[in-house]
Amino acid sequence: MRILVVDDDPTSKANARMLLQNLGHCDEAGDRESALACFRDAIASRKPYRLILVDIQLTDTDADDSILLKFREIEGQAKISTGDQACIFVTTSLSGRQLETDCLMKGGDEFFSKPLDKTRLLRKVKSNNLLADRTAGSGKTDSSVNVIAMSTILDTISGKMQKGDLTLPPAPKIAMKLRQLIDFNAEIKDVVELLRQDLSVATKLISASNSTFYRGVKKSTTLSQATSRLGLSRTREVVMSICCQGYFSTNHPPYKGIVDKLWWHSLACAHTAEMIVDRLGWKVDEDIFSIGLLHDIGKLLMIQVAGELAQRQAAHTIDQDELHGAMDDNHERLGAAILKKMGYPEAFAGLVKQHHHIQASEATPKALQVLQQADLLARAAGFGLGRDTPESLDMLREQLGISEKDALDAAPEISQRMEQLRYVFG
Repeated sequence: MRILVVDDDPTSKANARMLLQNLGHCDEAGDRESALACFRDAIASRKPYRLILVDIQLTDTDADDSILLKFREIEGQAKISTGDQACIFVTTSLSGRQLETDCLMKGGDEFFSKPLDKTRLLRKVKSNNLLADRTAGSGKTDSSVNVIAMSTILDTISGKMQKGDLTLPPAPKIAMKLRQLIDFNAEIKDVVELLRQDLSVATKLISASNSTFYRGVKKSTTLSQATSRLGLSRTREVVMSICCQGYFSTNHPPYKGIVDKLWWHSLACAHTAEMIVDRLGWKVDEDIFSIGLLHDIGKLLMIQVAGELAQRQAAHTIDQDELHGAMDDNHERLGAAILKKMGYPEAFAGLVKQHHHIQASEATPKALQVLQQADLLARAAGFGLGRDTPESLDMLREQLGISEKDALDAAPEISQRMEQLRYVFG
């Protein structure tokens, strides 16, 4: 079965792909015109789509020119019979009985609110006879889709950790050595000599020094110029960011969007932590920037293992809502254990293990306060996994003692800084 997912949100597309990956091949379109082009091409090639998931909020800016009517118009021009037409599932974050009625009247077959509910989606796939093509050729009559349990993911991670078989690399030696050099008051020439040992890091560092965020009067062309422009503290932060970005990858395409969002959240958290320390004038002994980069590494490993299991067990899928719930419940504990295994300082693990444990500020170490505030402000600025609500963010902001004005003031500064950093890490 050929499936077309029409959406511009990476998380929504990843969710749809994960839920449907065992039912057929999923193509994607990020806007109205490319969706209609894909639809026409599929019919012309005599391999039409059997199922379309379309975000009506993205595609229908004009209520009288619905993409649903366009899909049906194209099928009519191709003389496709009613029984052979694509099944169209409308998806939206909007709600309302009238909207649902309008969509169904214009050619939609089912209406879904976001985020997609796995049980209802698969039930509607079955009730619309979309599994017939999948089972007819094989003679199988069991069309159920097996879901990998979260306990299996956690058990797999536990086994990997016990065997020392983590998919993540060890702590980047060059970043750790650089930190030691700076702690011992090394000179710039010593830092340059160290960085010359890794051509990839050195090249990216020079590029970073010429970005909008770090740029000086003249363009840096050498490692010495780049390091001098950035200064030792900034050089350490950029090198750590370059090294940590390599962690945020997955071999399973449906999870790439989530991993990318997690990387940008982590980078935003690190830079926001730095902003908070500067604003408050606090002296924090811990390397709060690096901890900000690594605070959600437990989530990262859970996503990577989920992807591995989904690839290995082709007839199985993973419930994304359950995965996010399991990450919320377990990522602090797992993150702390992972950082210990990777050889990071003990302080890193201690802070990561507590970064969602909120207590009275006078009883909370300054480094933990900074990390908690940075995590919240980064998410409030739009650098999260897309699952926060305004209500949940407001509640957390109040618990952390951050005023609404401070949160609103921080958002544009965070967004501007992250936009500038896309030159280096995009």
